[in-house]
Amino acid sequence: MQVHETAFVVSTYRSYHENISKDIYARLWNNPATDALIPDILNSVSKHEAILHSLRNRFFHESLQSFFKENNKGCLINFGSGFSMYQFSLDNTLSTIEVDKKDIVDYKKEKVDLWTREGKLPSRDIQYASIDFNHKTTEEIVASLTPLIKKKPTFIIIEGVFFFLNRQTTNKLFEVFKELQKPGDKVGCVTYLPEVEKTDVYNRLLAYFDSNNDTNDSFSHQTIPHDYFLNINGYTLKEYTDEFDLCKKYVSDNKISNKSDILNESLFVLEKI
Repeated sequence: MQVHETAFVVSTYRSYHENISKDIYARLWNNPATDALIPDILNSVSKHEAILHSLRNRFFHESLQSFFKENNKGCLINFGSGFSMYQFSLDNTLSTIEVDKKDIVDYKKEKVDLWTREGKLPSRDIQYASIDFNHKTTEEIVASLTPLIKKKPTFIIIEGVFFFLNRQTTNKLFEVFKELQKPGDKVGCVTYLPEVEKTDVYNRLLAYFDSNNDTNDSFSHQTIPHDYFLNINGYTLKEYTDEFDLCKKYVSDNKISNKSDILNESLFVLEKI
């Protein structure tokens, strides 16, 4: 399984719990190859993965709703967008910039255009940018994206990405965000905290990737401490939660009693100052 295939897995997870994720369009990405992968992932890593990814989507869905209610005609910039579908469940006045590797954005644009013509998706203002975060400089990324924003208020989303990057690239991306955004703009991001490295479930995740990933599609296994997000130049932390607490909030039949039993991602919302 290559890293890009995780985008199909995560979208399928969201489709399992539409009432939680609030993503009624994720099912469009479902396919037999991914359906065949998922049982082994859930069995080998954690049976809770589908609900946790749905909770993550729910958190950012609500964060985006709130931001764009106050910033009509703003711009959502989705770094490492994969097959996320936020814009289709939000107001049609916002614009979206989808940023990912070329094969992902080309495939997504083709499918979104088709499904829009077929009436399976509502029409949205979407622009696509093919960027490899690891190989482009800060200046190159900023130069590519600035003309697309058109000075609108922005909410940047980057989820399911830091795990696959090293710290140098992560630092570079926050420099990019700072250059692109104005005071009051926001960044929503996700990471594993270092504490997760001590859990059995995290080590099962690493074992699964190491035994199933294409050796030419490597990644960095990054975790990031909470303090990192308190000390990002140009930003202040506005909101913090994790999937364990979201589960208590949104899942009525929650049977998860301990954070260490799940791949508990932490979610942050930062504001440009």
